[in-house]
Amino acid sequence: MFAKACEENELRKGKYEVAAVNRTLVLIVWPQDGQPRAFQGMCPHSNEPLADARFNGKVLTCTHHDWGFDGESGACVKGKPCSLAEYPLKIENGEVLVDTADITPCRL
Repeated sequence: MFAKACEENELRKGKYEVAAVNRTLVLIVWPQDGQPRAFQGMCPHSNEPLADARFNGKVLTCTHHDWGFDGESGACVKGKPCSLAEYPLKIENGEVLVDTADITPCRL
């Protein structure tokens, strides 16, 4: 079931927003050359929050252990092979909606 994550006007290309959707930490990532995506908000490596990650418009880097994730796909580009779980996202009436049901975040 889709629930509101944030307002569309809060999103910026090359940046990310942090949201809690149905008690799940979610990152709304807008890659420089892509569309907004919703990924799990916890690092698979150490289950640390990605809320303070660095994002250069392409790669999201966890500040806790420096693992990097592709902003388009969620695939790990620095660290062990894994991928951030992606949640369905849609934008309607100026609201960013995310569905966290039936998606299990990746944990190593």
